[in-house]
Order: sequence, then structure tokens, then C-alpha cells
Amino acid sequence: MASSPSVFRDPPRAVPSVPVVPGLPVLGNLLAFWRDRLELHDRAGQFGPIARLNLLHLPVYSVTDADVAHEVLVAQADAFKKSVGIQYLAILLGQGLLTSEGELHRRHRKLLAPAFAPKRLAAYGEVMVEETRAQLARWRPAQRIDLAQEMMQMTLAIAGKTMFGSDVRGAADVIAEGLELAMRATIASITSPLQLDARWPLPRHRDMRRAVRMLDDVVYQLIADRRALGTDRGDVLSMLLLAQDDDGTGLSDQQVRDEVMTLLLAGHETTANALTWTWYELGKHPEVLARLESEVRDVIGDRPVTVEDLPRLPYTLAVLEEAMRLHPPAYQTGRETIREVTIAGHRFPPRSIVLINIRGIHRRGDYFPAPLAFRPERMLPEAKKARPRHHYLPFGAGPRVCIGSHFALMEGQLALATMVQHARIRPLASHVEPEPLVTLRPRGGLPAIVQLRC
Repeated sequence: MASSPSVFRDPPRAVPSVPVVPGLPVLGNLLAFWRDRLELHDRAGQFGPIARLNLLHLPVYSVTDADVAHEVLVAQADAFKKSVGIQYLAILLGQGLLTSEGELHRRHRKLLAPAFAPKRLAAYGEVMVEETRAQLARWRPAQRIDLAQEMMQMTLAIAGKTMFGSDVRGAADVIAEGLELAMRATIASITSPLQLDARWPLPRHRDMRRAVRMLDDVVYQLIADRRALGTDRGDVLSMLLLAQDDDGTGLSDQQVRDEVMTLLLAGHETTANALTWTWYELGKHPEVLARLESEVRDVIGDRPVTVEDLPRLPYTLAVLEEAMRLHPPAYQTGRETIREVTIAGHRFPPRSIVLINIRGIHRRGDYFPAPLAFRPERMLPEAKKARPRHHYLPFGAGPRVCIGSHFALMEGQLALATMVQHARIRPLASHVEPEPLVTLRPRGGLPAIVQLRC
């Protein structure tokens, strides 16, 4: 198990030229960080493009400016690595694509890239629609559901079929519990002022070990079953098992396990949250839902939606993307400097921690007028062309941009169109608090009443 990152034990010097968000003596902004991290980072945005938070003795730099974020993620990406927080998640994910660095990251991204090529993605569309309809078929007239939980089950089933070629619905409860334990343990470790080696028998460490055991049982069984078949069934796991470098070297079971674990987290959790937030907004904006229903009805009618239909469903995509602007599942991303670097006129020493407040950038009025309003039309093609691309960062940017971004948008668009076509969904909550775990989810879920269409 990993030890606590060195920046906590021997923090880098603070950059005096960066504005400081006022806090308490000694504690700095630590209590505010515990109480409401989203609000703290939004408040930091009031002090300029980049502002310093003090978490006890650790300086952390919050960025709520798209140009500065572009410098960190794209223009000077070679001066950064993933931030220390990801080291806690690495206990679960190992050296997968999300956590690996340098040459290892480039190697794994190259091996995974063919699985997310357009030709492969098109083959996944039918499965996405089938599994969405299978989830809807489980509902009963006037049934009250937790839509957040339903979306987690549905996107996990889609991930199982498309990425692993397996029906993982039977393991859904175990996977959900394991990921929940791991995410809460990760956040507890990041926010704790007591940075102790993971070998210490603290509750968060015990929870993480339990989560790893639970998920390993599922993942290694998937790998064993597929190795026994030895054929490419068109899914990501098959490609991982058969992939080889130029020298003929393939991936070990441990390396495959790390990538599968990463895909389990990133491949369904984020899309489930995006769909849940989309329905949350649709519940508050019936006029948007009516326009969405009209587009789906006019383009699709009663037949199943296909990948070929997606270009003719621009409003469906715009609804999804606008929900991801207001409620980005990947609400922030962190980087740590690996050498001295100048950003926004400030010189940062090695091991400085920079957090890109993606949610805050998405809610800036100078980038998006009336930023708290839900307006899907701002995500239609002509509107998107009229603004800088780096003002919208739901999948990050630069060399570590999410490799599955097209997969996620295709899945979200197909699932949303299918749900609108076959069900009437009425969310019961007019206000839901966001819960910033590893991803941004609605705290307590999203209760809804459902009716199936004939």
C-alpha cells in the first residue's frame, strides 16, 4: 500500500505573488475545504485567475480561468504530472491510464486507442440502446425510483457488454459498493490533516483495502474467463489481452487488471452522473423536455435509435452537454509541477499543487452569459463554434484528455434519446445538493416517478 505523498510531509514553498484566499490562523482554509470544497473553490475564483488556498501548511492553487487552465493542461503540460490526490486512488486503480505517468502512460494510451476508434465505437451503439431498454423494462407504471442508482446500473451493464463482453449485472451491487467505498476512502484521505501511511489501521485505509478485495474478485474473474477464450470478441478487454507492443510484449494480468479497474470507474460512473444531472435539469425545465421529445419523435419515431441517427439529434446532444456544463462529473482536475514553471506570471517551484476548477470555469458569466441558467441552445453547433473551445472542459484537455470522451457522449446521447422515446420520467426534487466525491454526483440520489410509454 502507498505511503502518504511527500508534499504533505515536506510541502513546497508558497508562491507569494499569488493572491491568498483568507482563512483561519494556522488552519488556513482547511475547515472550509472540509465543509464545502465546491464553494471554497468558487470563492477562490473571486481573487483572480489563480488563487492560493492554505490547507494547514500545504499551499494549493485553485484555477478558475480557462486561459490559465489551458496553460496547465495543454501549453505547458510537460511541466506537470497528475496531482497527489490521484496517488490515493492509485491504491485501487494501480498503474492504469488514469494514474500512470510518462512512458508507461503513453504506452497504455497507445494500446487502448484502437478500442475507442470511430469504427469500434459504432459497433457499441446497438448494445448501448439494448441495455438502456433493458433497464427501462425493469420499471413498473407509476413506480418511484432512485434515478441516480438506476443510471449507475444501466451504464455499468453497458460498460460490461461493450468493454468487457460480459453481463456484469449480477455483480452490480458488489461493484457499486466497492466503488463507493473506494471513492469515499480516497476523499477521506485527501482531506485528512492526519497524513499517515496506508499501513496504519485507520477506517479509511480499511475501507480502501476492502474495496480493492471486492473489485479484484470481479475483475480477475473477467480476465480469467476471457483469457480462456483467447479470441477478439470486439470488446476492450479482448483488445487489452491481445495487444502487443512493437517488440511483441503484451500486458500482464496485473496491467490488464489496472486498466479494467480504471474503465469500471471512468467508464460508467461519469456517464451515469451526467444522465442523472440531465434529468434533474429536465425536471425543472419542461419546455426543454418538450423540445427534446419533439426532436426524438420527428427523427426516430417508434424504431430504435441508431448511431447513424445521432447527427440528426443535435438538441439531444446539446441537452446532455449543457447539463455537463452546469454539473460536470469530472468537476476538477489536479496537477503537480515536476519542475519550476511560470504560469499566469507566477513562478511555481517543483511539487506545487494546482487544481483546475472545471465546474467554476463552466459557470463564469463572461464565458457563458446567465451561467446558472440551463440553456441547451448554447451547446448547438453554431453556438459552440462562436466561443473558444477551451472554455468547456468536461473531459479535460491536452495529452491527458479523456480517451473515452466520444464513447461517453455517444452513450449519453443514445441513452437519453431511448429514455425519452420509451418513458416519461418526472424527477421529484426541485433542488439537489452536489456531492463532490471523485466524481460529482447528486447527494442522496434523485427520486423520480416513471411511466412507460406504449
